[in-house]
Amino acid sequence: MIKKPNQTTIIASGHAQYSVKGSDIVCAAFSALITHTVNNCINVTTTDKNGTITAMISDSERIENKTLLSAFENTVNELISQYSQYITWC
Repeated sequence: MIKKPNQTTIIASGHAQYSVKGSDIVCAAFSALITHTVNNCINVTTTDKNGTITAMISDSERIENKTLLSAFENTVNELISQYSQYITWC
């Protein structure tokens, strides 16, 4: 996550390689998490290019966005604590 004043950008790419595509629980968990976050934040611009998802959230200090982004960050950190060899922050 890239945090700037009142703007947060999430860039995600790659495959966790915990298991084969289609049955990888780490990828599934992260995919559900980012989809939920992006779909529920307000003022989001997304692109999906060559397997890299970029979501730019404007108004990241707005209470709804701030709550969702905090939950996103906490949950990603929990995934990292359990599956650190398969998922990382960059």
